[in-house]
Amino acid sequence: MRAIYTRDDLSPSIDGILRINDDRSHHLIKVARVKNGDEVLILDGQGGRYLSEVINCTKREVSLKVKSFDKEERYSNIDLALGLPKREAFESAIKNATQVGISAIYPFRAEYSQWSIKNFSRVETVIESALIQSNNCYFPKINEEVNSLDALFEIFSSYDYIFLTTLSDAASTTKEATNLRNKKILIIIGPEGGLSPKEEELVLKQSNVFGLKLSTPILKTETAVPTIVGYILGKFDVK
Repeated sequence: MRAIYTRDDLSPSIDGILRINDDRSHHLIKVARVKNGDEVLILDGQGGRYLSEVINCTKREVSLKVKSFDKEERYSNIDLALGLPKREAFESAIKNATQVGISAIYPFRAEYSQWSIKNFSRVETVIESALIQSNNCYFPKINEEVNSLDALFEIFSSYDYIFLTTLSDAASTTKEATNLRNKKILIIIGPEGGLSPKEEELVLKQSNVFGLKLSTPILKTETAVPTIVGYILGKFDVK
């Protein structure tokens, strides 16, 4: 369904009118080509889904009448620690992370990282685009970049299970991780070239960390994100 994202508080807006005359209206008018009577889904990024109807459409402004509201549960409790790849790969990775319902993203500079985030607003724009495309009603929290993976160790204690993607023989058994329902999960994915042996060794020494190796060819960072999330959602009882 055609959708837009808004940071506005629409909670009191059932049967109210939302008038937009910015980039969102341009998208609806020029790209989606909405007309009076069309339905548009409004996403508030916090689980709210507002079904609206176009009641007026000019060259620059769209007026939407809110018809109904639903509050959706989160798709999962999975967060992502992402070693910074190159810019194009990073943007594809966070786009994929948004589309598969990741709750929070922690970018970090790994030893093999060759790029650093320069434009944080650009990152949010990429996420917003993916949110709209997938009709995901939760805007993932994007955290500030940190200078190393071990700088994230302080958040590890807040997770029940941590999965480190690896190509090495350090992969461990996940037999005890059979039921992850209502558990907080963190996935760690490295940049191009993966994590260094030293980084992997340090991570695997932490509590509740499982080395996860899939029987696949080497995956690009942006491909690894939906692949690993799909594997965990499919193999374990997560939600």
